Amino acid sequence: MYYFAAWTESGCLLGCDHEHHTIASASACMSKPGSYVVAIENGRLRALNDAEEAEFQRAVHGGVTEGVKGISVTVSVNWSVKWS
Repeated sequence: MYYFAAWTESGCLLGCDHEHHTIASASACMSKPGSYVVAIENGRLRALNDAEEAEFQRAVHGGVTEGVKGISVTVSVNWSVKWS
């Protein structure tokens, strides 16, 4: 099983050429507006389940913890807006 970044263009489903092992790494590969992450399981496309969808939302909109070669790295996104 793996994940890939996907998007549509001119009515066609397109995606990255990678076989990502994590949703976070597939999310980092998204480069087009409206991109999404799709799972491939047993050679078939499938939608993310509820737990995977929650992980996708955290990867795109919130803090993400991703293990890389035995090292745990935490990335947090903090948006601060100053109104004048």
